[in-house]
Amino acid sequence: MFKIGDIVIENSGNYVGVVCTEGEDHEGRYAWEVFWNDGDTTHYEDGKSMSHHKIEAYQWSSKLYNKYMDIICP
Repeated sequence: MFKIGDIVIENSGNYVGVVCTEGEDHEGRYAWEVFWNDGDTTHYEDGKSMSHHKIEAYQWSSKLYNKYMDIICP
């Protein structure tokens, strides 16, 4: 469903993030680590807590941009 480098948005629409890991089973659900535009990292996001997102220029933060570049250009 999600892959490393995908841009996602959490359900409230307040945070945009980048998927950092391959999905893995966590307590019976498939989950991913996500780095969010506020600098926070969550470790067990699933398809119910976030969805794919086409990011707009104003949604990039320097932290999110740097993390995204680290992922796609290691």
